Amino acid sequence: MKNSAFAFEKALKNKTKKEVLVEKLIDMLITGLLREGDLLPSERELAQLFEVSRETVRGALTQLAAYDLISVSHGSKTRIRASEDALARFTDTFEAARTSDMEHFDVDSVFESRIVVEAAVARRTASRIDRVGIQKLERMLEAQSHLFTSPVSFQLSDQGFHKLISEYADNSLLLRYAEELYGYGLNIRRQVMVEEGNIEKSYQEHIHIVDALKRGDPDAAERAMLAHLDSVYRTTKEKVLGCS
Repeated sequence: MKNSAFAFEKALKNKTKKEVLVEKLIDMLITGLLREGDLLPSERELAQLFEVSRETVRGALTQLAAYDLISVSHGSKTRIRASEDALARFTDTFEAARTSDMEHFDVDSVFESRIVVEAAVARRTASRIDRVGIQKLERMLEAQSHLFTSPVSFQLSDQGFHKLISEYADNSLLLRYAEELYGYGLNIRRQVMVEEGNIEKSYQEHIHIVDALKRGDPDAAERAMLAHLDSVYRTTKEKVLGCS
């Protein structure tokens, strides 16, 4: 199985990497992973996160600028400028709108589903992931170790981390379910990530997951993933109750 950040999307005909990346970034805007005023990582960092060329990133950012969703200034970082009105124009035309359907479910139902799906993903991936996949995850961990004060960049990397693990499970349905479930409550996760210590805690949990996958141990991989999901569930639940 050939794996990349776009392995699942390659099955979709007539879509370039640039078009897929545009949809991914809009998805992040609609779900609240990216918000108005956020500074995006550099072109080089985005290219590494999504495993595409800088030319692809540049083309996607140009498209988003044409949609008036970002502000690009020469010599400075790109800033999100997506108002609610601007985003509303995309909810009926982009597949990202599907993810918002998940918001109709309660947090307990969603995380019960994540436990089932991602436990299966972790077990399958432990017996399938190769040296290249482990190296990709280790590079992500290295990058994440420098992002404890950068919630936006960490969440982008976190999404890529979970997706890569799901891709190596070699099951397109599990991948789709995992992605949709991940999209639940991303606006809440933003609030969680800005609290001191939460990014580092998530990073440490990622280390345990990668260690188990590296050893090819399905039981340990499942335990590490479930421990991580329990942590994500608890902090998300606390924030949801605090907002209600």
